[in-house]
Amino acid sequence: MSEEGTKLVHTYYEEFLTAPGNLQVADRIMAPDVIFDNPISPNGIHGLPAYKEFALRWYGGFPDRVFTIDDLLEQDDKVAAAFTITGTHQGVFMGAAPTGQHIEVRGMNIFRIEDGLIKEVTAYFDPRQLLAPLGLAG
Repeated sequence: MSEEGTKLVHTYYEEFLTAPGNLQVADRIMAPDVIFDNPISPNGIHGLPAYKEFALRWYGGFPDRVFTIDDLLEQDDKVAAAFTITGTHQGVFMGAAPTGQHIEVRGMNIFRIEDGLIKEVTAYFDPRQLLAPLGLAG
């Protein structure tokens, strides 16, 4: 695949998710029927419109968010990305009113690339790293 996936993943983190974020980037890098499985969305995210709604929640909850790629590995149609998310809880997120708390979440995403687009994303992280500073971890 010769680094095609790596370029998509960099664009995903740097232009789509990191502040200020650009929703239109998703149209260029993701399949219309993209699937996103992650620990804070029990039923997953299905389709590009739902993925954009998910991103908007991050945009509003953490307007200063930075998604940093810590390590990246591409093989065949898969890209594995170790990441760190940092930000300050300045807007409503998952029903939690702004706390002003800083978050730092480390995790890994596995991306599947199909026809030059991100087709699937599976996220692995400890949700308590995100939820505890917001007062949502039980």
